[in-house]
Amino acid sequence: MTTATVTPQELEMNVLKSKIMELQSALFYTESISLVKLPTHVISDVEVDAEGRIWFVVPRPAMHIDAFEKEVPAKLDFFRKGKDFFVKVRGTAVLLTDAKTINSYESLSADMRKKMSENGSMGIMVKMEKTELIDNSPKTAQSWLQSSRSHLSSWFF
Repeated sequence: MTTATVTPQELEMNVLKSKIMELQSALFYTESISLVKLPTHVISDVEVDAEGRIWFVVPRPAMHIDAFEKEVPAKLDFFRKGKDFFVKVRGTAVLLTDAKTINSYESLSADMRKKMSENGSMGIMVKMEKTELIDNSPKTAQSWLQSSRSHLSSWFF
């Protein structure tokens, strides 16, 4: 019998992937200093691969695609109504505009490749650099007796 060992980084990545896949919805912002920027987009269909890259599709901008930088700093805020957590991701977004480049990524599902290659669409891959998993669960309220006891003890100790 063999047992596979999982590093803390792999465990953290697996937890992060499952949380992102559970939420599925995010706001995508670019943080470029360029004059021509991609607008903020709400994304609702994402994939996360084993290397920690997030893949999704946005509408192709009306301006000529060559006017945009191919790699830009970006931010994703994943959320879903009714969930008690959200995920913030910062990284580098890579614009995928041609079918040859899109098809070169074998870790990407055929469905996502097809969506990225459709007319009027553009694929984006974000390489995660910094992530935050934020617990937003409601805190239990203390009774007035517990609250006053903690205030008193903080004054004297």
